Amino acid sequence: MQYSNLGRNTLNFNKEWKFFLGDPSEAELKHVPDNEWECVYLPHTPQIEPLHIDLHYQGFCWYRKRFLADEAWKGKKIFIEFEAAMHEAHVWMNGESKLVHKGGYLPFMIDITEDVDYGAENVIAVQLDNRNNGAIPPGKPLESLDFSYFGGLYRNVKLHIMDKLHVTDAVYAGIQAGGGVFVKYSDVSKASATVEVQTHVLNEHDQVKDVKVVSTILDKQGTIVGTTESIIESVQAGGEYTFTQIITLTNPRLWHPDHPFLYTLLTEIIDGESRKVDELRTRIGVRTISFSKANGFMINGERLVIRGTNRHQQYPYIGNAASNNAQYRDAVKLKEGGFNFVRLGHYPQSPAFIDACDELGLMTVEPVPGWQYCALGKFQEIAKQNIRDMIRRDRNHPCMIMWEVSLNETYNKRGGATDEFFHECHLIAHEEYPGDQMNTSGDTIGRENPAYVNFDVPHTIWEDSTMTRPLEDVLPDKAGFDREYGDYEFGGHESTSRIPRGAGEKKQLLQAWNYQWSLNRNRGNRWSLGDASWIGIDHNRGCYPWIAECGAMDTFRLPKYVYYFYQSQRKPDVIHEQIESGPMAYIANEWTERVSPAKVVVYSNCDEVELFVNGKSVGIQKPDQGPDTEYGERITGYEVDYWLTDEEQHKWKEGTMESKTDAGSLMVSTYDGGNCRNLDRAPFTFEGVAYEPGELKAIGRIAGVDKAEFNVRTPLEPERLSIRIDTSGRELAADGSDFVFANAEVQDANGTVVPSANHEVVFEVEGPVVIVGENPIQAEAGIATVLLQSRPVPGEVIVTCHARGLKSAATKLTIT
Repeated sequence: MQYSNLGRNTLNFNKEWKFFLGDPSEAELKHVPDNEWECVYLPHTPQIEPLHIDLHYQGFCWYRKRFLADEAWKGKKIFIEFEAAMHEAHVWMNGESKLVHKGGYLPFMIDITEDVDYGAENVIAVQLDNRNNGAIPPGKPLESLDFSYFGGLYRNVKLHIMDKLHVTDAVYAGIQAGGGVFVKYSDVSKASATVEVQTHVLNEHDQVKDVKVVSTILDKQGTIVGTTESIIESVQAGGEYTFTQIITLTNPRLWHPDHPFLYTLLTEIIDGESRKVDELRTRIGVRTISFSKANGFMINGERLVIRGTNRHQQYPYIGNAASNNAQYRDAVKLKEGGFNFVRLGHYPQSPAFIDACDELGLMTVEPVPGWQYCALGKFQEIAKQNIRDMIRRDRNHPCMIMWEVSLNETYNKRGGATDEFFHECHLIAHEEYPGDQMNTSGDTIGRENPAYVNFDVPHTIWEDSTMTRPLEDVLPDKAGFDREYGDYEFGGHESTSRIPRGAGEKKQLLQAWNYQWSLNRNRGNRWSLGDASWIGIDHNRGCYPWIAECGAMDTFRLPKYVYYFYQSQRKPDVIHEQIESGPMAYIANEWTERVSPAKVVVYSNCDEVELFVNGKSVGIQKPDQGPDTEYGERITGYEVDYWLTDEEQHKWKEGTMESKTDAGSLMVSTYDGGNCRNLDRAPFTFEGVAYEPGELKAIGRIAGVDKAEFNVRTPLEPERLSIRIDTSGRELAADGSDFVFANAEVQDANGTVVPSANHEVVFEVEGPVVIVGENPIQAEAGIATVLLQSRPVPGEVIVTCHARGLKSAATKLTIT
């Protein structure tokens, strides 16, 4: 049946805000002039920061937006939704105080229905404060925090206009295991699946309404694959009703990291017989999951080893203020890097990033905001509400397989971090998501009674470079998850895994070896469900002025050798339509002059690799099969205690800035052909390859057929620049906040990037973009990168770069 549509309208509210850094008086009032304030577009950061920053701007900032309310909105409900704001927000509408929200990672909404002046100008004003506040999770002061409190309205803002009879927002409704649309699954198989749809409807009219809910599941082509209509319910004026419906799908396409099929759930609210007053579309993925020591992690009845990494939401210069497109580009890079899982360390991240994980097949665990801190009182109240809000926001995402409720690395010695508190956190999560598809995860180390705390998936820990599942004697039936590995156990803040992309071949190989050695160790722990490396992308942090360089990619999202090691762990027969996938090969070598025969490491997911020097074969290798060995003697040159107090850490930081480990001093037998038997796909190590300047080529074969090829050429003298724009599946949008990285490569006459080149490169732009951050910028390992941010005007952009002694380069792009 077709219904007349009087449904909701959601408007992008990111455009043309006025911004002021500081705390001017009376800025909340409607008629205060703001014409001299800066005009900005959201997402927005209060201050552009240096590339290397620990103590970024903390303090007050203000945002104001003027808008007209259409006369057609009269009689409707009007809400403004903030996806997040860092981290204490005071909101006024036309001078009237509407809300004080504490917490920087989760959404909040205000009802402005009674505050709007129709046919006239309206003003919303927001004061933000990102100063240290021990009552707001994560709570720890910036100067001792291992990530950052970048401020601002750093996510999207939306304006919702809807009928007074409508589906509620789950977070705003504040109902345990309710509000909004809640979708769960049972009896899932390739033959059929039962979809339970729960819809919460609110009637804010002043008379009773007869209400019917129509729920329809559509496939990617928009074809109806299942639908149901509820019976008509009378909902009293000011009343509410939760409709529960069942849809059975025949031969469903199941969501899985290797084939992340998504359906659309269309929810229609019918007033009486024929008037559609509200409509929502929710992307869903049909799947079922379980965790056990006996069977590991199971999805759709099949065992799958979790192969993951961690991610902070930070970008160079702009902090956390990333567009939806930028969030998607990060997800693409992580998926292409061979990961099937991302831990959102250590807080709920952007809805756009989680949407991308659904689409690309990246499973996730979402942590409650926390890091080595748990104060009594208000902090714990907010932390518990954060658990409820993050589950209400993200419970319908098929990528979400765990909810981390333990406040990262926060143990008994950390104030109020008691067994009773974390047991309550575990119960809250299960209250919000009843059923067997809810799984809490968290640290059990330091718990007096971990069986009482009862996390469904306890975390493992490191002890002298070995991963152990804590308290085996009291948690004998539970498998463990290695939520961080590969960095800290190799030297703390002086870790030999913390290697900049420009550190050279030897150190990059050492970093990659650390992660290979650790991953092989993890895979030998048969009770392990999987793991997440620390970390996917380099990031800044408050406790240390150097970037944490243990990422598989640097802060500009440029890959290091270890990125390709992880990429080689992906299945060669799994092809994703949207991203690079399938067979691959990568030579982890610069092929520069060396005095002794070279050891050449090739990462590949093929059966065998043949290596060629200037067209001559030097051998065919099967994957390495050597024995597992002890790592070797780690010499860091400095004893580091990760658990220093705030005062001790500051003193240590200020006193040791000149000390950084030389990876060359380590007594480690890297790439000896061993420590790989537990890997899905071991590297290929070629010994004694005689150096000849020219071309080094690797061909990967599967069942005797060439499937992948990679070439490295000896770099000649730097001659020219070449520009590459990193769009990663999303073109630059003309919205005033989207951005891409422009990479200027220093190349020789053959087009080979010269890894020793460190030229200072100057970028110039014409058209509706601006360069954010440093310019000129020094090349690292032959590549100089700037951040290009769009203006809110479509058009053609010309990017040019220059460096002394090199031929300049230019490229064009169009933003729409």
